[in-house]
Amino acid sequence: MSGPKVVRIVTREEVLAICEAHLHRLDHAIAAWTASGQRIRELSAEEIAATHERRKALAALIAKDAFMELQKKVPDEIAFLKADVGRRQRAAVEKAEQSAKRRRQGRDSATTLRGALKSKGIVVPQDLGSKLDLIASGEDVANADILLAQGFNLLVPEPSRTISEAQQKLASRLMGTETPQDLGDWKAANVSPSNNLLYERVDRQIAEAQVFLEEADVAKFAARLRAIETESNEQRRNLLLDSLILDVSSAIDATRAHRSAIEELQQLAAEISANTSVEAMALFTRIEHCGSATSLQAIAQLAEECKNVVEQEQQRQAAQARRDAILKGFARLGYEVNDGMETAWARDGRVVVKNPALPGYGVEIGGQAKSSRLQVRAVALSANRDVVRDKDVEMLWCGDFGRLQEFLVAEGDSLLIERAMGVGEIPLKVIGDAETETVSVEKRRSLR
Repeated sequence: MSGPKVVRIVTREEVLAICEAHLHRLDHAIAAWTASGQRIRELSAEEIAATHERRKALAALIAKDAFMELQKKVPDEIAFLKADVGRRQRAAVEKAEQSAKRRRQGRDSATTLRGALKSKGIVVPQDLGSKLDLIASGEDVANADILLAQGFNLLVPEPSRTISEAQQKLASRLMGTETPQDLGDWKAANVSPSNNLLYERVDRQIAEAQVFLEEADVAKFAARLRAIETESNEQRRNLLLDSLILDVSSAIDATRAHRSAIEELQQLAAEISANTSVEAMALFTRIEHCGSATSLQAIAQLAEECKNVVEQEQQRQAAQARRDAILKGFARLGYEVNDGMETAWARDGRVVVKNPALPGYGVEIGGQAKSSRLQVRAVALSANRDVVRDKDVEMLWCGDFGRLQEFLVAEGDSLLIERAMGVGEIPLKVIGDAETETVSVEKRRSLR
């Protein structure tokens, strides 16, 4: 059917633009993933290299014209990277929490052990004593358990090598069912750990702070915790711990929300970085000045502006590519096409092209190209004509339309019919021949 029809055109250029936008988003996701992993020391150089290799493989799909595959796999890769960031952050929090628990337990054990050694008048080797002091102060000392065991051994006298078998039996009878203590038993009996649930919660919160907050902020919260631990009044100490937990939790939530908003904004900014319009460049500059002091409201406003600029530019580029593809196709079919037609189409929403082989007739292309849907129909250039020829003209246009589709497909474009009417179903629309001359006249005026 080659009466009036509604067609949808998708050009190779706009598909390429979509794929490039996907790759821009992936590049930003890789950068954010790398920065996060390196910050918490949970990412190796080999893993980074492997991710960049996957990116290269995805980009190579363009050369294979595997556009749909790229548009499916890139979002999957971005989702994987985001999930992987979360997994690594959770692992880092667990490590930090376990480290905090070990330091706390070591501090309690070392403090009690130093007191026991002092009360018994046992002389501690200087090097061991210094390290026990560090453990008691809450420092993270290597091999802390071994050092504590060495200190504990000083409390337990070594059995005399000259003791006789009879003396050993006598000692065993005197001890009855008692068994010698090891370090674990001694800790359970003598160490009074600061083990209320509040300390477990605060250790978890400080561990999360080490992953999500800046070092300066973590140091402030850690200093508050050390000060709270010196409070002798248990009720007041618990109140202070509650307050600290709330403050750390609020700081983490605020930082994560702010960082997420900034990352989304930067991802949008990556899509407008190649846009050289004054509006886009000014917006990009404003985004570059965003930092930790920028409010969430301001970030959201910039993100909305960015989305609008991205959408407008995508529509502009796609519309230009569609107009260019259609007009080039008509030119190859032998229709008269000149440089001013694309501008006239963009301005007026329609353009008429004429085939010198069919005087008195033409083809009208209507609709805004930014929507991808166009109306095409054979038209008459004069009311004074032999209307019997109209059906023949529509039949000829039927063949031209098929060839136009073939030309576009060969260029990587597509032209699909969404709705069509039959030949002769409605009379040809009449357009004054003078209207088709407007483009040429305006073009000549612009050259004077």
